[in-house]
Amino acid sequence: MERIEGSGASQLVQLIRAIGHNTDITFELATVTADAPELKIKVDHMNIELEKDDLIVAKSLTKHIRSVTLTSKDKGKISSTSVSMDYNMVLANASVTTFAFNSFGLDTAEFKVETAELEFLDELKKGERVIVAGINQGQTYIILDRAVMY
Repeated sequence: MERIEGSGASQLVQLIRAIGHNTDITFELATVTADAPELKIKVDHMNIELEKDDLIVAKSLTKHIRSVTLTSKDKGKISSTSVSMDYNMVLANASVTTFAFNSFGLDTAEFKVETAELEFLDELKKGERVIVAGINQGQTYIILDRAVMY
């Protein structure tokens, strides 16, 4: 590599031009043409559809389960309407009493679930736009995320 001259900013620009361009990876937009699990996409500049064997899909775009812990930062609130509860109370005359509540709340309770599983069901669907990265000279495409335009 030849000696780079000029100001610091000029040297940086020249260096980026010399070594910063990466032709090994391309970023493009594509459209999903078939739902998962038989996923197919069509990259905008290509005339063919890519099938699932040509694709690597980010896990967040698939149906999957994740383990989580849930904790409320402030007070938790658990409420329900039309809760009824049978409470057997033995009185002197041996009668049974039933209590009915119109609402039930724990406004100041802390809420924590130590271990829980969330199942994500939002798989890629036909017609959605996605951001893809082409690798291996365009032989494999990685679906990175959904593309949203405002």
